[in-house]
Amino acid sequence: MPTKSTTKSTRKPKKIVPKKPVLSKTESVSQSNIESASFTSNQKPTKPYAQILIILLIVAAFFIGMLYTKVQYLENNQTNTPSPSATGALHIAQQIGMDPAKFKSCLESNKYEKAVENDLAAGQKAGVSGTPTIFIDGYPIVGAQPYSVFQTMINQELAKSQNGMLPLANLFTEKAYAQSNIQISTTPTPSRVSVGVGNLPILGNKNAPVTIIEFADFQCPFCEQWFKNVEGQIIKNYVDTGKAKFAFRNYAFLGQDSVTAAEGAYCANEQGKFWQYHDYLYNHQGQENSGWISKANLEQ
Repeated sequence: MPTKSTTKSTRKPKKIVPKKPVLSKTESVSQSNIESASFTSNQKPTKPYAQILIILLIVAAFFIGMLYTKVQYLENNQTNTPSPSATGALHIAQQIGMDPAKFKSCLESNKYEKAVENDLAAGQKAGVSGTPTIFIDGYPIVGAQPYSVFQTMINQELAKSQNGMLPLANLFTEKAYAQSNIQISTTPTPSRVSVGVGNLPILGNKNAPVTIIEFADFQCPFCEQWFKNVEGQIIKNYVDTGKAKFAFRNYAFLGQDSVTAAEGAYCANEQGKFWQYHDYLYNHQGQENSGWISKANLEQ
């Protein structure tokens, strides 16, 4: 927005301009044509063209800036995200301290195929349609929302617990839900969903007043964002302090590699390494359905 000039105005003598004679309609048209012809021949008023040129330059600079930002994002994303050809074998068993032979045997057996299907069905029954979806005492929050959204909701549930108002979820207020700016998976009106914690290990005190359940896919880029930007803060501030317990459930819906990774989570759990497995995959996530998390890469 142009700023107003701060130059002090000066008073000037009023210039007397002689009045133009009143012309008839025909004379006015002729006079207009003469002035127009004079304007074309002399080419004096160049200011409108200069203003248009400045506007075009500003618009061009804007789009160039957007293009530069997009290129920078793509370059950073390519740098930070390993490609399948560069990554190849994940060596996850060695990296997190599992027995590679036992892990491979478990993965090849497909014995957890039904467990992964049950997780997906439980999520669908609870209204999950995308990942990540996080339930706080049964209330869904969809997407990689900022930490402040979860902080607001968890604190709301904790306040009810401290005031002796149980069960927590039944006393969830619509006003608090609206203030948190949460996107929910079903209707604009908050509704509690009955959903279990699943069969994978739970982080935190089992008697903690607040229960947090995440449905996620190991290939989902938004799940990776939530893991890196939000999950750690929740665990530090609420799980480690005994205020909440945290459970993870597979929602493997992005392809066969997602299913394989979900089965691998159960295999890692056989060796007491589920959460190490979980963290390792999100810290080394590749492009979706690129083969980075194939059975061959997991087993090597």
